Amino acid sequence: MTQSVAIVGGGFSGVMVAIHLLQKATYPLAIYLIEHRPQFGEGIAYSTVSDQHLLNVPTGKMSAFSDQPNHFIHWLNTRYPEQLITSETFVPRRFYGEYLRSILQNAEQKAAVGVRLYRVQDEAIALEQTPDYLRITLNSGKQLTVNQSVLAIGNFPPANPSISNPSFYHSSRYIPWAWSESKLPLRSLTEPILLIGSGLTAIDMIVSLKEQDYQGKIYVVSRRGLFPQAHATVEPFPPFLTAKSAPITVRQLYHKVRLEIEKAAQKGYDWRAVIDSLRPETQSIWHHLSPQEKSRFLRHVQPYWDVCRHRVAPIIYQQIQDLFNQKQVIFHAGRILDYFENPDSVEVIIREKHNQKLLNLRVSLVVNCTGSGVNYQTLKHPLLVNLLKMGLIRSDQLNLGLEVAENGALIDQQGNISQQLYTLGSPCKGCRWETTAVREIREQAEHLATELLNQYFSSSAQFFIKTD
Repeated sequence: MTQSVAIVGGGFSGVMVAIHLLQKATYPLAIYLIEHRPQFGEGIAYSTVSDQHLLNVPTGKMSAFSDQPNHFIHWLNTRYPEQLITSETFVPRRFYGEYLRSILQNAEQKAAVGVRLYRVQDEAIALEQTPDYLRITLNSGKQLTVNQSVLAIGNFPPANPSISNPSFYHSSRYIPWAWSESKLPLRSLTEPILLIGSGLTAIDMIVSLKEQDYQGKIYVVSRRGLFPQAHATVEPFPPFLTAKSAPITVRQLYHKVRLEIEKAAQKGYDWRAVIDSLRPETQSIWHHLSPQEKSRFLRHVQPYWDVCRHRVAPIIYQQIQDLFNQKQVIFHAGRILDYFENPDSVEVIIREKHNQKLLNLRVSLVVNCTGSGVNYQTLKHPLLVNLLKMGLIRSDQLNLGLEVAENGALIDQQGNISQQLYTLGSPCKGCRWETTAVREIREQAEHLATELLNQYFSSSAQFFIKTD
């Protein structure tokens, strides 16, 4: 009988698991890649068609394969020979979607005899588990019966900010998720709008507005008034912290990193180099923190970590700074208290952070650009609702994602580690923290593909897995 795996989600995570399965399997294997979007390899991140939406990481760090660091650059130079692309270039994000589709097709063509990929343009909405198989129900009514499944489900829409009168969130003047529209439904190119949140999504929206020749005021409000920093070419900083040497409290850890940045500056190093030197150890350090300290990190440090760790292309950063200087983009640190909708506008009441004064803004449109929804107890996705109801998954202690074992297996509500259901990427955030970027996901995808194949290998001695 042919072994079968269903991968729910055709973005970067799902595509990379499929690629490694295609490359490594030497026994008959059916791989079902399920994605509701018309294009595989896009997800939310790479679905934009705007050439102004650039990757937030230079090409030299975006290879899909950790053992081939120049793979993406070589692909770009072959696909777009007319463009001068180096390891420090920030290219349009749509290029990366093309890249993923290309290497998926290549892996499919080179797969061993009997190893087949089936692209299923549909949406998984329910799952039934037995000791021997999983039955996945699709939105179309079709069902797939497989041995194992991977939830490569990526990110979800953000929650609405808590206010006293949430009825405004049903208004046509409110966009609950910046990426729910291919273009913002502007009523004019001059009326002011408000973006909630000042992270990478807000930057994308500002870039999109500028591309549409928008002339109105763009108000941005966030709780702490922080803004992502720009990338820069820096001299690598030597590692200075490991899980064993790291303090066990967030306060001590914070001061340790700040002190190292100050010492590094005296030696001519940029702060970015210090933050980057932590990257290989971040998951281990996170793992060694107690649940209480992790909660303290989320309350007090995460916003500052995010703006330093998740940076933007220098050209994009400069464009945003120019708009600040021209007073077209206006930044407020504070909390939204309420909205009052009029026939021709919305009045937004904000309590400013630094002086606690109330600020009234009158805008035409409000767009939610806050972070992705991570509390799986409240998400409305039908498959997640079903899995929770069936007891097959449970949220992690911090409600940042799902409870996941070291090998990527999901843990059910009884504490059992599944041998049929797995995940990677965003759902692992509570367990691994640093888990949503290409570097981490590409490694998880390769390890997970090997795990899936080894599960079958252990019960089928006649088959084997390639390791070269």
